[in-house]
Parts: sequence; C-alpha cells; structure tokens
Amino acid sequence: MTKEQTIEIAKTENTPPEGTTLEAPLTRPFEGFTFLKKEWTDYEDDIERVTINTTLSLPNLPADWSKVESFVMMPEWGTSPLRREWILRLPTHFEGNDQYLFHYFFHIFCNNSTERVSSSFSQMIVPQPFEFIDYGGDYLFVRLHWSVNQWTYPQDTEMECDGIEWGSEFSVSNSPYRREDPLFHSGRSAILERFPVPRRFRAIIWAPRRSELKYCFQMLKCCNGGLETVWDNNFGKDFSLTI
Repeated sequence: MTKEQTIEIAKTENTPPEGTTLEAPLTRPFEGFTFLKKEWTDYEDDIERVTINTTLSLPNLPADWSKVESFVMMPEWGTSPLRREWILRLPTHFEGNDQYLFHYFFHIFCNNSTERVSSSFSQMIVPQPFEFIDYGGDYLFVRLHWSVNQWTYPQDTEMECDGIEWGSEFSVSNSPYRREDPLFHSGRSAILERFPVPRRFRAIIWAPRRSELKYCFQMLKCCNGGLETVWDNNFGKDFSLTI
C-alpha cells in the first residue's frame, strides 16, 4: 500500500455523511501496569540482604499472605547509610476492580544469621485520569511524563485523542512499534484533521491514594518531515497533584 493510499483510507474510514456533525467519542486509554519504587535504608550494621514481600487484596479485605511475592532489594552502593530499592510492577486492575489494596513488608537478613520482619504496610491503589487540551490542533502525539513523590521513578504514559479508538491502526497503542514510521504519522495526522479543535488527549494512571504526583506533558508535532518535541512543564516548575 502506498503512502497516498494509506492517507486516503485514514481520511475516509468511518467518515460521516456530508453536513453532519462529528462527535468524538470518549477514548478509553491503555490499562496495563504502573510502576512504584520502594526503598529501604540500613540504619544498622551487618545487614546481608533485604527482601520486600507483597500481595494484593480487594478493598476492605485483609492481606492474603499465602499469595506473597518476594523480591531482593538492590543496594545503592556508595550511599551512607546504605539504601536499597526495588521497582514494583503493579496491575491497574485486581480481580476486575480498578481500586485495590497493595500490602507489603520487609524481611531483613543479617550476616550473623539472625532475621527480623518489619511491620506490614497497606496502600490503596486508585486510578487518576489526566487530560491535555490541544487548543491549536498542533500535536500528533501527547505523552504524560510523571512520577510518585518528587520524581523518584519517572514513567511515561501515552495519551490518546478523543475520537481515535484505542487499538485501532493509527492509535498511539501502536507507537512502541511504529513511532518512527512515516506512514503511521501520515495516517494518524489525517485522522486528527477530521476532528475540530480544541482536541482533548486523555490518559489514566494508577498510584497510591494520598500520594503526590509530579507531572508534565511531552508533545510531538510534525516539522520538516520529522517530529519536533515540545514540553509543557509549568515553566520549569512542573505540575503537582495529590490524589
């Protein structure tokens, strides 16, 4: 298929009859995984290793430690006192619910063969929607760049424009595989041109309730046959939100 054919398909696919008003349906963004950084600091000597032990439960239900997962925390050599960390991959849903409890505790192993266990902790993981409004119709892609608690572990979440079905040929769901594909850019641009401005890009992230989120937006627009990156980071101060 030629570039011209691809663009023509994008322009005509699902095009409403002439004279009708096009209403962009609300996009349901990607729901996969979110990442959460946990840290431990050695405030005593002779610690050999530390594990973080986790499980999930529905809200208002106790932790089921028979389904525990354990991970050895990685030391940050050169820090004093020694810090250890682990990046946890959490789902966006648990047993069909978009809110759930994340339980964890630390198990400390010492060089003298003694062990001890920390108290257990619980956090409610909840969804948080975000919206970016493209008033000028300039942008081909918009990405949410965010982190929990002062940029401890930044991550990116693709935002989709209302009217483009998630998983369709020119959706950003295909960006990881076609980000540099000019046919993908042309087809997506042709679809976006069907929608009036302002255009709304949306995403949903998951994070612990009552945590502070730091975030900004990365926008990409077509420029001289390529993509130009523009940032909206609140004039260098970033945006913040407590969920």
